Amino acid sequence: MREAPDTGLTPLFGRAIAEALGPRPVMVVGTADAERRADFTPAAFCAPLSYDPALVTLGLKPTSWGYANLAASGRCTLSTVAAAAAPAVVFCGSHSGRTTDKSTAFETVWEDGLPRPADALAAFSCRLVADTPAGDHRLLVLEVVQAAARPSTDDTPSAGPADALLCLAHDRFAHAEPIG
Repeated sequence: MREAPDTGLTPLFGRAIAEALGPRPVMVVGTADAERRADFTPAAFCAPLSYDPALVTLGLKPTSWGYANLAASGRCTLSTVAAAAAPAVVFCGSHSGRTTDKSTAFETVWEDGLPRPADALAAFSCRLVADTPAGDHRLLVLEVVQAAARPSTDDTPSAGPADALLCLAHDRFAHAEPIG
């Protein structure tokens, strides 16, 4: 068999690679500083890693206030939000928690000293297990200490509702439509 280059493909770099690997759920990372100020950092680099124990990976920029809070406390919340929350996600992603009270973007619920959006579709309370440099981000391994989801239309918990906000690109979003 003869190999030939696929001339229909265009090389991708940086954010275009992340976009090609999407869509993926937007996670709202809830942290608090030492003065108990809430911060919400949107993240699209999050994936399950292990069932037992329940571990997830999270990628955050080391310059973000959310990362600073998480590294200092060793704890955070992860929440999925509905597609209607896209403006709040964009606000939180384009302002620094060092100078802006991001809790104004979401009605906030506090649980065990950690904030999360009150209307989260699924919410996870996590503790930091590992923190490793990964290019322009930090690769965090988080243990899920507690997890809950809003009931779907048939009253069963569903961590992946069709209305969850999905990241298509840095500032472009969508939500899934069920098939069938």
